[in-house]
Amino acid sequence: MGAPVGASAEVVAAALAEGGEAVRAELVTALRGKDKVAVERAARGLKKVAEADRAALYGLRKELLSEAFRAEDVRVQWNLTIAIGRLPLVGRDKAIAVELMFERLRDKSGLNRTFAMQGLMDLSEGDPALRARVVPIVCEALERGTPAMKARAKRLLKLVR
Repeated sequence: MGAPVGASAEVVAAALAEGGEAVRAELVTALRGKDKVAVERAARGLKKVAEADRAALYGLRKELLSEAFRAEDVRVQWNLTIAIGRLPLVGRDKAIAVELMFERLRDKSGLNRTFAMQGLMDLSEGDPALRARVVPIVCEALERGTPAMKARAKRLLKLVR
């Protein structure tokens, strides 16, 4: 497909189309690039793919997790946090994703904390034990979080009640 890989509607559509595995893999590969803008676009594209189809990136979960831990740019972190939270993970992969989300909850970026909270809620869907750990975090964010965290926490708590 060629660079710049990114979040354009055409790239996302190609990634979601039948046979889009190569495009999805190219988006993940682009995360390792030197061009900051292209890396951000790739991360945004991956987020959009995950939002459109939770399972589309499942085959690339290990690479996505690795890149999310490696990411230094806050915009890349935000987008990968959202994408990973949407994945239907189980077992060790889910445990690693939860670890990433808890790491992001301690980040100085309020948006990283907000998206990590969302990611934990997404990952806890159908997992009562994880949900029991996450709901108090969301409640605390409603009380003490940034304005974005409070707004997101309010929305998330409506979903669990």
